[in-house]
Amino acid sequence: VDNPNPVEVGLSSFSYDLGLEGIHLLAGDNEDGFTLEASDASELRLPVALNWQSTWDTVQATRGLDDVPFGLSGHFGFDTPAGEAELPYDEDGSFPALRTPKFRLANLRATRLNLSNPLAPTAELALDLGVDNAHGSSLFFDRFDYGVVIDGRPLASGLLSSFEVDGATEGNVSLPISVDLLTAGTTIYSAITGGGALDVGLDATMDVDTPFGILPLTVDETGALDVVDDR
Repeated sequence: VDNPNPVEVGLSSFSYDLGLEGIHLLAGDNEDGFTLEASDASELRLPVALNWQSTWDTVQATRGLDDVPFGLSGHFGFDTPAGEAELPYDEDGSFPALRTPKFRLANLRATRLNLSNPLAPTAELALDLGVDNAHGSSLFFDRFDYGVVIDGRPLASGLLSSFEVDGATEGNVSLPISVDLLTAGTTIYSAITGGGALDVGLDATMDVDTPFGILPLTVDETGALDVVDDR
């Protein structure tokens, strides 16, 4: 806490109660008091009581908001010859809620299988991604530079110029994967031709156009997906 005054300021107590989007989030009460150093910044340690249910309710209530309203109230206590005098305060406002979009590996689909030439069997896959946008505004993803690894083998890479995900929704993006079945390995061949699960990894970098400016983002997701026949 910064005290610009040339004299120390002694507080006998301090309390606060913080709410977001009308939901009580956390509170604290310092009954021991503290001193604000003259013309200096002082460190203030606050005891906190946090309600986890309220925290979850707050997370749910603020989904789809670009700016989150808050309320902060409490009191400052000062020692006087007549005893402690409490000075209440009650402030409200809002702050920008910058949330990182979340990517998940949704589906791995076999969209085409060509076994007519036994010397060059091929398959076309599509890796479906779920992209969750908790903002109220749409997010624009630019220069989505990605690489896909399946069963430990780098099988695809590419660059998507741009895509958009509406606010408070989960969007979908499909990445095409071409597979040479002769060199892909028996595990990948068996899963594509007969069904089964494969270990999938996605690495990507991109620029995200948010309501608060353009921000870089890196994604590293792994998981096991069943190959779905979508031919």
